[in-house]
Amino acid sequence: MTRAAGGGTVLGGTYQKGNRNTQPEPELAERIMKRAVILCPSLTGGKGIEHLDVMRHSVGFRTCREGGTRIEKEQIDGLWVVHNYGHGSGGYQSSYSCAEEAVRAVHDAFGMRAKL
Repeated sequence: MTRAAGGGTVLGGTYQKGNRNTQPEPELAERIMKRAVILCPSLTGGKGIEHLDVMRHSVGFRTCREGGTRIEKEQIDGLWVVHNYGHGSGGYQSSYSCAEEAVRAVHDAFGMRAKL
């Protein structure tokens, strides 16, 4: 559970190796919402999931990398490449800090100072 950039709260993030289904799963969404409200009753003022203001259900592919997220620079055939992948089900939650780290790697590769 995390605060969305434009306001609101994002619930979810699952690890389902090999699942390529692009459609939301209502039963899974309900389980996630129930757990979130149990952990943080203030989401609904203690009134249960039927009082959540759901904007949308989304499915995103977050490739999981054995060994964890890769954020690093690498020179390939004389060109700098900055890798930022393998976030798994925590991709949304970690996206801002991972992007900042990737920007630092770009600046480091080109000898620039980060202005973050």
